[in-house]
Amino acid sequence: LTSGIVIIDQHVAHERILYENAIEALENKGLNSQSILFPQTIEFDKEEFTYFNDILPYLMKIGFKIRTFGDNTIIVEGVPPELPLGKEKEIIKDVLEHNVQNKKLNSSFIDYMAATYACKAAIKAGDNLSYSECAALIDKLFNTNYPYYCPHGRPIIINLTIDELDKRFERH
Repeated sequence: LTSGIVIIDQHVAHERILYENAIEALENKGLNSQSILFPQTIEFDKEEFTYFNDILPYLMKIGFKIRTFGDNTIIVEGVPPELPLGKEKEIIKDVLEHNVQNKKLNSSFIDYMAATYACKAAIKAGDNLSYSECAALIDKLFNTNYPYYCPHGRPIIINLTIDELDKRFERH
């Protein structure tokens, strides 16, 4: 066994973790919701809003706490715990738009919803993590079913062997 360097993309690693958690939540008991201090009001056009009730149970399963307000408006009172504040409108609009275009609530919709949530909620590539946060992320990653690829198929881990490093540094 040769050694080398293992590089992990923290964004796609976290995305994989959140994606699998969301799939599990959507197929089973759901995720908890975290109440937000300042509820967000989101207004839709009439056509969009006719489709909103179709996706509401799925939004609630991944941790959104939502109530309708008036004709074409909702109030978001809670969000999934991992979701950074300010991303709720983006996710809801994106998932709703996908539903309006496809008009099917099937396994591909579930997959799209989980992947959209995971991508928006995941830590970003340039975010600074402490050593303990990195260790926790790696532990959670290797507890997923598919730790080597993100939900979109991109690699999470790159392994550079000693031989590859020697070639890069022109050591022959």
